[in-house]
Amino acid sequence: MDKPKKEPALLHHKPEIRLCLNCGFPNRDSDKNCMYCRTSVVDDAGLISWMRQTYYILRWRWQLKQRREKACTAPKGHLSFLNLLGFFIVGATLSSVGLYWFSGAVAENSFSSGLIAILFLSYGIITLRSLFIKK
Repeated sequence: MDKPKKEPALLHHKPEIRLCLNCGFPNRDSDKNCMYCRTSVVDDAGLISWMRQTYYILRWRWQLKQRREKACTAPKGHLSFLNLLGFFIVGATLSSVGLYWFSGAVAENSFSSGLIAILFLSYGIITLRSLFIKK
């Protein structure tokens, strides 16, 4: 029985971690398929596969660094004007549709339409309330 070839350990010198050559997701050394994209992580040894794996490792680290920097610099709880306007329009639309359907349900004595109208009305009120009340 042939011994499996050792892969170059480029990720913090841990030989038990293997990166997928398709998406760059880190997998355990015992995995045959990537846990993220389900492609095979068993690869050929050679210069080209080593260069490809090195590229994916560097790209993975760069993406993690970008996410970390973006998370640190983004102000929390701050919504832009367009987000506020969008939430306001959605909340007002849901509330007005709920009121319209509720008035129609009361006029027709329809219980199921009334429940749906109350659902729309409550979603609209909750959306509007989340804009104006700070936690």
